[in-house]
Amino acid sequence: MLDRRILVFVPVAILIFCAQGCGQSGNTTLNLIGLGNGSEGEVTGGTEYCEAVADWNAQWAEFETAVLELVNEHRAAGADCGSGGSFAAAGPLSMNGELRCAARNHSMDMGTRDYFSHSSPEGEGPGERLNHAGYSPSTWGENIAWGYESPEAVVSGWMGSDGHCANIMNANFTQIGVGYFEGSLWTQAFGRP
Repeated sequence: MLDRRILVFVPVAILIFCAQGCGQSGNTTLNLIGLGNGSEGEVTGGTEYCEAVADWNAQWAEFETAVLELVNEHRAAGADCGSGGSFAAAGPLSMNGELRCAARNHSMDMGTRDYFSHSSPEGEGPGERLNHAGYSPSTWGENIAWGYESPEAVVSGWMGSDGHCANIMNANFTQIGVGYFEGSLWTQAFGRP
């Protein structure tokens, strides 16, 4: 059996899509792909897709909120993301219910079907998840992680990975959805309407 602590140091994939002109200098190493606001970040969308994750484990929801707080602390301070670029302070992200729906669904799907990827076994990716949740972004990005037992550990891991750090620090993003699922599966969905 693999020691989960080893996974802390294994970088995971990053997806980011920017509308025309939103790229930052120094972000050329990112994997570029073409591709409503909830009350206080509660899952919204009104579809079966979002209803499936609306009633969530209370501790998992607390973990998600803690990730938002930690991310906003890093954004307020600015960061050097190595090959991902150097970032000045950025405004705080707000938790969006539709993004949270997409993030929770992805973390749950990875956990229940035992895979770790931005794409489902059928090839459905972040863009499709956002569409299912009813979110229409001008730009979006996604970070995923596995094996981190706490919000502090996962945010530290993402900040220590150039591309993940760049997603967190990207000033073009104004909203986030965080999804945590048992087995230490995490998804961050970033967006801007």
